[in-house]
Amino acid sequence: MLSASCLFWLQRSQLVFLTIALGSLGYEGWLVRRQLPALRTMGVKAVLGASLIVNMAVLGSWVVLWFRYR
Repeated sequence: MLSASCLFWLQRSQLVFLTIALGSLGYEGWLVRRQLPALRTMGVKAVLGASLIVNMAVLGSWVVLWFRYR
């Protein structure tokens, strides 16, 4: 019973998780873009790129699973 109710609430709050993830990704991109070009080191660009890749992988997995179990 507990597992079913947790699954129900996780499904109902998917939009919240998606909004937070996209918002944080946009904020991170805005912070990097706001920096002076001299301060945008390869490390900063690598962290932003890794974050983009992880977010896209999670979003892609979420979409695939949504279509799979729909």
